[in-house]
Amino acid sequence: MTGQGGVSAVVTGIGHYLPDQVMTTRDVVNRVNERSGRTVVSPRVIHMFSGVEERRYAPPGTTSSELAARAGQAAMAAAGVDPTDIDLLLFAAVTQDVIEPATANIVQERLGCWNAAVFDVKNACNSFVNALDVAAAKIKLGQCRRVLVTTGEVASIHVAWQIRETDEIGLKLPALTVGDAGGAFVVEAGPAPGVLPGVFRSDGREWRRSVILSGGTLKPHDGDHFTMDCDGSRLHELGVERVPAVVGEVLEGAGWTTDDVKLVVPHQTSVQTIEMLRVKLGFAPEQVMVTVDRLGNTGAASIPVALSLAVTEGRAGPGDKILLVGGAAGFGVSVIPLVLPG
Repeated sequence: MTGQGGVSAVVTGIGHYLPDQVMTTRDVVNRVNERSGRTVVSPRVIHMFSGVEERRYAPPGTTSSELAARAGQAAMAAAGVDPTDIDLLLFAAVTQDVIEPATANIVQERLGCWNAAVFDVKNACNSFVNALDVAAAKIKLGQCRRVLVTTGEVASIHVAWQIRETDEIGLKLPALTVGDAGGAFVVEAGPAPGVLPGVFRSDGREWRRSVILSGGTLKPHDGDHFTMDCDGSRLHELGVERVPAVVGEVLEGAGWTTDDVKLVVPHQTSVQTIEMLRVKLGFAPEQVMVTVDRLGNTGAASIPVALSLAVTEGRAGPGDKILLVGGAAGFGVSVIPLVLPG
């Protein structure tokens, strides 16, 4: 679908930023067991649960806006645009610098995008994909011509390093797979096809499955609920059950077959979930980008970082048809097809 005057929204620049510190699964396990005062988890359990071998952690004091800004700089460099060329800046992530104002303001200050309107888009791990949809819509409506969509996740601050009770392990385990990262797209008005219409589905009855309860009005000052509690098994079930239908709807709307898709870029929850979805959807292994084994689950940054790495590694390029497949706490599914400019 194109907007006014046949204008489409085209992703012209993709960038990412990864902190230097590599934390192996054994490093994480050793820290948890030491602080818990006993053996509560093993590397084998995390490998079986997620396939994660290592992830990146940002230095203490690093903010979400810092990671987003670094990725934004890379995306603007790739697109060949200056910060003052941006007329809308979006920040979209699970983590944020402050409750007020929107973290997008801080990203703007870091980058010098002084001609841009700014705001945050927040929907758990689907935040970035939703923000891309917003950017494309505003471009097609003629409200802006060049959008910088950013994300910065410092998820490591929500890891429970001390697990007191045995019955907590299941809910605390998914947080041991998270990593920190920043990602960004420059989206500009341009010729079709570009970013095509996506499909989005939500089921709020499942919101309790993955939570960080502290910091909002529900538990405003409760430090005991600042870490992530997640029913990973249930989220896996929901993803495998509901994502395929949404992907099928998107492919039909775009007029694509599975063979047409150069690369599927899914949210990076676990190797096992991605593989099960791949088989169920009928994609070949080389059609699916997997980074969770080396970067962990980087929240809303996982999709832009994975696509940025795919471009860097030569797995995606000009003219390729790309399928972004998001899944998030809530529970939500977000799928967007796009064609890289060529």
